[in-house]
Amino acid sequence: MSQTTESPDISLSEMLEILAEEKDFDLRGYKNSTLQRRIHKRMGQLGIDSYAAYLKRFNEQAAERNQLLNTVLINVTEFFRDPMAWEAFGREALYPMLKDQDAGCPLRAWVAGCSTGEEVYSLAIMLAEYYGARVLDYPIKIYATDIDEEALAVARRGEYPADRMRGLTPELRAKYFSGDSVLRVARELRKMAIFGRSDLIHDAPISHVDMILCRNVLIYFDGATQKKIFHRLHYALEENGILLLGKAESKLSESALFESVDPRWRIFRKAVSQDPKAMKTRNSPSPDDQSGYLEELSLLRLYHRSLLDTLDPGVVVLNEDDVIVTDNDSALTLWGLAGAKLAGKPMRDTALATRCPDLASRVEESKRNKSTVQFECAAQVNGSLRNLRITVRPILGDDGNRAGSILYTEDVSHKEQLQSTVEQLESTGEELQSANEELETTNEELQSTNEELETTNEELQSTNEELETTNEELQSLNEELENMNEELEHRTRELDSLNSRYAATLEQMPWPVTLVDNNERILFWNSASQELFGLTGTSVIGLSLSQLPIDNNLRKSLVRRHATVVERMKPVSIKEQAFKGSRFGDAFDIHFMPVSRAGTPQSVLIMFGPLRMAQGAAKKISNNGKARTNSTGAKKEAKSIGSRAKVKKMITAKGNARAGRSGVRRKR
Repeated sequence: MSQTTESPDISLSEMLEILAEEKDFDLRGYKNSTLQRRIHKRMGQLGIDSYAAYLKRFNEQAAERNQLLNTVLINVTEFFRDPMAWEAFGREALYPMLKDQDAGCPLRAWVAGCSTGEEVYSLAIMLAEYYGARVLDYPIKIYATDIDEEALAVARRGEYPADRMRGLTPELRAKYFSGDSVLRVARELRKMAIFGRSDLIHDAPISHVDMILCRNVLIYFDGATQKKIFHRLHYALEENGILLLGKAESKLSESALFESVDPRWRIFRKAVSQDPKAMKTRNSPSPDDQSGYLEELSLLRLYHRSLLDTLDPGVVVLNEDDVIVTDNDSALTLWGLAGAKLAGKPMRDTALATRCPDLASRVEESKRNKSTVQFECAAQVNGSLRNLRITVRPILGDDGNRAGSILYTEDVSHKEQLQSTVEQLESTGEELQSANEELETTNEELQSTNEELETTNEELQSTNEELETTNEELQSLNEELENMNEELEHRTRELDSLNSRYAATLEQMPWPVTLVDNNERILFWNSASQELFGLTGTSVIGLSLSQLPIDNNLRKSLVRRHATVVERMKPVSIKEQAFKGSRFGDAFDIHFMPVSRAGTPQSVLIMFGPLRMAQGAAKKISNNGKARTNSTGAKKEAKSIGSRAKVKKMITAKGNARAGRSGVRRKR
């Protein structure tokens, strides 16, 4: 087995034998062309290019059995498929049968190859429509069989999408189905049907049925299997039972089993068997009446002569001594002896024995065995060779003794040619029928493929709609992003302007100001800070408080105060901190101010104020924070901080400025 499955030379027939014998999966009755096409389709779906590789896949994957079966079986069906065929079926066969049926009489039907059940429920609808309210008075059983369990599961549920109801009128749909997008068969129809798995080839047929629907099933089988199934269907039907086939199916060779009702729509009726009629015999004339006997004998001779002359085959009658008793014109014509007198002559002495040398020996054989002998002889007749079929039949009496022989001669020259022509025509007819069935199979495959393409197209259309929706959403999101971008640009410009003002403000401040982050890294300082620490502007990058070129104690003090502000988020100051060598003074008040966002410290602002500035600010605070002072107050403040001359100059400059503005107003 393993060597077979691994062999690259395995053929389709070998694979079918293995599947049938070892896997109980028999597909040998199907047409090889159909099987090859369908199996290649499944192999293409799996990316397998050899029967051996596919057989290995079949053995390893248990689910592949159903997958292959679903591929081979083409479940193309619908409600009232081919409406004209259903109309003819009802008019020509079904309704005449139902008309003579009495109430209470059971009606049994068999739908062979029912697929997903549409034809079963179509038949049930026809019966329900015919009987109307009286349908419950008739026990109706519709036996529906198929070998596809998945299709049978769909049929048992009796639920179908709305788009599968194309063959139903809105009235029938509303009357026998319920639901919206998925329609369920009415209960009274479902009770009529009995679904079960059955193989037309191997399983016993359902017997004693009044009608069988086997539409577009036989086209998948080869000729021998079709004949076998046909005999099974004939056995299953009652006398005068109805058989409905598909429009591509016909078996004219089985006409003895069925008689045609409507050949166009393949409707047949089981042929009624008839007993041969008994032959009537004449009464013999009374032996006491000699004249009547002679008259009867003369009449019989006339009948005999007329009968012989009427027959087309040649008849020559011999007595027990092989002397020719009588013949007919056809025999003389066939043997080329027209006008000759053969009666009373021994057969061996006539031209019959000359033209057919085997005739005498065949007659002797018939006499010896008291049996019929048939043979063919090539006789030269009128210069041409003629094939004659001769039958030698002994004439036996009541006691079993031979009383003579009959030579029955036929010219089979033309018949052989005709038979050859008939055989060719039959062969051509079978080929045409097979081609028709193949076309029907291909049509169903194309219809199935078309339905798959329609489904794929709908899915693609749905995907396209989703993509269009997504595109619109992206477009809307893009517009929002553009608006946000514009707003961000506006905010950026505002922020840049604010930063510029902020930087300019810090830069214009006369006292050193430094901005430090939580990790002691200096983010920004102004020019006064650069001058204070003796560093250039670029030196601030990556510089921390602990790296400032100042006194070590002062540096440690700055680091500690910075950490305190970060931890507590409260301002801290260092009073009168010595800082020698600066043009701003020898001592500073250093102020640490936390800069936070959403309650989280972001950085610390460190401001270095000269001691005198700090004392003046303290005095201002002690005077209750008065922001405006007169000239006297300004002088006192200037005197207290040792800058009286500078304040006087400020007052004079302010007075001159006011006087100038007053003059301008007067001029205006």
